[in-house]
Amino acid sequence: MLVFISDLHLVDGTAGEHNIPWLAFEYFFDDLVSIANRPTNKGKIQEIKIVLLGDIFDLLRTEQWVEPIPENQRPWGSMDKEIEDNALAIINKIVTHKNEDKGVDNAKALELLKTGLQRLKEECKLVYSPILEYIPGNHDRLVNKPEYKRLRKRARECLGLVPADTDQLFLRLSFNPEYGVLARHGHEFDKYNYEGGTSFTEADYQKVPIGDPITTELIARLPFELANQLRNTTLTLAEQARIVENFQEIENVRPFSAVIEWLVYQVKQTNYLKEIIEDTVDTVIKRFNELNFVKAWYDRHDKWLDPFDEADKIQAVLFLLEKFKVFPMEKLLSLAIKAKDFFYKDDLLEAVPDEFFFDSRLRYVVHGHTHDPLVMPIRTRDTGEQIYLNTGTWRGRYTKATRDGSFVSWKNMTYVIFYKPEERGTPFPVFETWTGTLKTV
Repeated sequence: MLVFISDLHLVDGTAGEHNIPWLAFEYFFDDLVSIANRPTNKGKIQEIKIVLLGDIFDLLRTEQWVEPIPENQRPWGSMDKEIEDNALAIINKIVTHKNEDKGVDNAKALELLKTGLQRLKEECKLVYSPILEYIPGNHDRLVNKPEYKRLRKRARECLGLVPADTDQLFLRLSFNPEYGVLARHGHEFDKYNYEGGTSFTEADYQKVPIGDPITTELIARLPFELANQLRNTTLTLAEQARIVENFQEIENVRPFSAVIEWLVYQVKQTNYLKEIIEDTVDTVIKRFNELNFVKAWYDRHDKWLDPFDEADKIQAVLFLLEKFKVFPMEKLLSLAIKAKDFFYKDDLLEAVPDEFFFDSRLRYVVHGHTHDPLVMPIRTRDTGEQIYLNTGTWRGRYTKATRDGSFVSWKNMTYVIFYKPEERGTPFPVFETWTGTLKTV
């Protein structure tokens, strides 16, 4: 059995409570034991390999990077020792973070991940010891920076990977020909979260994408700055906390192109704070545009021959956000809906057909990154069907309602399982996917 999960996004809690309850891992291993011990599988499953397909530790969605830390000590900076020190502090906070009211205990969750492997070996009577593999994504990009040996060691310790003291970089993809599977996190096909070329060399991965400052300087900073502004109002601490928590959910909005609509919805919900929210958004955008890294990125990506390149798209979104003060809400909402069409494209799905040229034995390509679980047929060849699967996420999502401008939240949990022919008595490797949705409040 080959199992993929991704996008756990374990955070330190400073920029919002987005962690999964620790019980999710218990349910996950309950399911794997049950699946491996089905009458049709029992005795045939001799090995289980679990692949963590990126964005496991979220080293970007945190308030650790805000002032007084200077720009050259943030994830895109040049002062490597200080950056690694900050990243180590973040991952240590992630590991110890807990929130009993929401069932969050990251230390317990990570411990369950380790003990779950032993449980699989014993309860499924495996011939071989279970294997855990970790492939960093874009939110845990820093873990695989060659210079950050201490950070890599800490990540291995947290996941129980052996040996923990090796300097070896983590793999960028998982290729399992006996299962017919090629998997990578998938940010490689997202122009905002991967700056390298299509050769996918380590040098390509080390180039810093604009997604890093977007997460730290826009998504994490907006609620941080709003919290500072709300302290000067007559709102109670409980009311302030509720409003800030709402704004901390901005990165969980899906599709992400609906973020402006979501912000408009938040303003309508707290219209008495409209001016404070407008001033906060304006301040955050100005700070973002003044970053040296952002200016340099614009210069590299603003192409005269392309009327709507990557830089133009980001600038268009920021332009609309800056117009909170200028346009009436309904006008801004209308513009946001029209602009959304420019962003509505699954770049990962578009890249998948070429992924199958990696090896003639491939039947399946797996990505994470988008947070949208997906099973999509690509083509049928003489050698068999070619299918794309996305592993979704283990975190909350806010989705726009179809009939009004509201947004509804729930939690998702997805995993994908592949079987070798002898494990299921089939002529070729097969798969199953499981996605759970939990609505609590």
